[in-house]
Amino acid sequence: MAASSSTVSSDARGKKNLLNVDRISMLPDEVLLVILKNIPTEEAVRTSLLSTRWKDVWKHLPSLIFDMRKTFNAQMGSLADRSGYIADLITKVINNHKGHLEYCRIHHFSYQSKDGALEAWIRTLIHVKGTKSLSLLNHLGHNRRSSMLHLLPNTFSHPALTSLSLYRYDFETANPFNKCDNLMILQLGRICAEVGVFNTIIAACPSLKVLVLEITTYSQLGCLKIHNNNLKLLHVTCSHIDRIDVSAPLLDIFSIRFTFVAKDNFLLAALKILQINKSYWAAKVRTPHISYNISCNAQEKESIEHKFVVSRDTNYLARFQSLAVIVDLMNPREVQMLREVLVAWNGIMRKLEISFTDSNIPKKEGESSISGAEKKKWEGGQIFPNADFRVDVLWMFNFNCCDENQFELASRFVTQGTVMRKMMIKTSLIPPSEETEAAVAKLMELPKGNDELSIELCF
Repeated sequence: MAASSSTVSSDARGKKNLLNVDRISMLPDEVLLVILKNIPTEEAVRTSLLSTRWKDVWKHLPSLIFDMRKTFNAQMGSLADRSGYIADLITKVINNHKGHLEYCRIHHFSYQSKDGALEAWIRTLIHVKGTKSLSLLNHLGHNRRSSMLHLLPNTFSHPALTSLSLYRYDFETANPFNKCDNLMILQLGRICAEVGVFNTIIAACPSLKVLVLEITTYSQLGCLKIHNNNLKLLHVTCSHIDRIDVSAPLLDIFSIRFTFVAKDNFLLAALKILQINKSYWAAKVRTPHISYNISCNAQEKESIEHKFVVSRDTNYLARFQSLAVIVDLMNPREVQMLREVLVAWNGIMRKLEISFTDSNIPKKEGESSISGAEKKKWEGGQIFPNADFRVDVLWMFNFNCCDENQFELASRFVTQGTVMRKMMIKTSLIPPSEETEAAVAKLMELPKGNDELSIELCF
């Protein structure tokens, strides 16, 4: 019995020792970094207190995110004193980090724009850490003095920096953007400066593919010039300015929001999106709108502008209420891109305009122009599965009744309740053919996901 008791006791101790083994700390750094990337930066830094094994792991994180708003407590002193203390901690984290950074975002208060902390962060992150994507957001910047950004010339000129986002600052000059051939994405949110400063900033960034302007000018006089031969996406929000002149031959995505510039004073030289941008100017009530020529953009092997549009991090689509697209449903990649845009949309869309390309040779009724695998996806509902996306009014232009993909898309919008109020179908033929009228009649007979839906054939 004594021997048996000793054995049991030994087994119990063994099991207890196994439970006490820190198996997580035994994992390689690459795995530990995956864990740390999914928790807030401040918590990742605190893991250095766990043991010597964890001391330096966080220092190799590919991204750092700081939000000073979450650290403020009214019981811990004035906002100025508290923000200064937190700013010092941020400085230590940035300086102790090892290697390069893929991404860094800092939410700070206006005090850091005045005490030199922000400028120090920018210099270190860009010119020491080689940060690829940098986002800076200023809070409580209610007057020019508190939000004025004083930076040295060429501050944002560094080969590693490809994406820059600035929110709520004032600029006296464009000197920090001197020779910014490196930037491919530039977002200026609630930035205030003279028109000439904005023009110089844009001209200093010839490699831009994505440009988001939500700006205010000190004076309404002047012309905002956006001339760029590489630009693929342009967003403009600017209410106080005389004239806007855009020349961007490669532009595939154009969006506009709360811009009260008269149509005749908005010069847009971008042939790829002109034909799908007419409705914005024609509308009596202008709603935030995006035009997207998917057919042209799909030709790119790697489209950073499409990733920007559908990304949850950028939240780009949250700005808009209407969308106009050009798409070829015979192209699987274009279909996938359209699906990604609709899935990423926030809330109910007021109006969706889909213009089908007519580059394909018309097929006879019943003749398939897609592969068997693609056809199964359409029939199985895998291309446009039932989702939360809803649109109030849908326009389908250049509708081809002999194109089974177009009819299948329209039928799914009807049966899934995607279109809530009106579906307007317009063909390139005037008057429409008997086949088109029959196809529309067939759509009307389908079981509707929304009883209030009306379907009309327009010409």
